Amino acid sequence: MKHTIFTLLILLITPNVFATENTPIKAVNNLFDAMRQHDGNKLLAQFTQDAQLERVTIDNVVTRSELPKFAHFVGTSEKYLDEKLLSISIHVSDNLASIWTPYAFYIDGKLSHCGVNSFQLIHTDKQWKIQYLIDNTHSGDCNTFINKHKKTSA
Repeated sequence: MKHTIFTLLILLITPNVFATENTPIKAVNNLFDAMRQHDGNKLLAQFTQDAQLERVTIDNVVTRSELPKFAHFVGTSEKYLDEKLLSISIHVSDNLASIWTPYAFYIDGKLSHCGVNSFQLIHTDKQWKIQYLIDNTHSGDCNTFINKHKKTSA
C-alpha cells in the first residue's frame, strides 16, 4: 500500500517537473546564458533553422542581422555580454508562444543600452525554439526605463 501511494505521488509530481523544463522561456534564458558564456553554438541551438533576427532603430527602420554572424560575434567577443530581463510576459497557444521582455544590456558590467525584445517561438522536436526575434533600443534614459519595467515579484 505504501508503494502504491508513493508511486501515485511520483506520477502526479513528475509531469509538473518536466513541464517547467519545457517552457518557451527556457529557450530565451538559454540564449542569454549562451551570450554570457560566449557560446555561439548554444546560441544558435535556441533558434529554428530559418529564424529571423531584427531590430527597429530609433529612426523606425527595421534592420535584419544574420544569425550565424551574431553567433560568431558572441562566440569570439572578449567582453562580458549580459542582457538582464526586467520583466517577462508570456502568451502560449498550443505550439506557438510570444514573449515580451524589457531588458537592460551590459558590456563588461557597464550599462550599454536598454529596450524591449519581442520573441515568437514555436514548439518543435519536443522543445521550444525561437522563430523570430525583434528588438528595439529605448531612446530615453535607461535608468528611468529600468525602474519603470523592473520586476516587482519573483
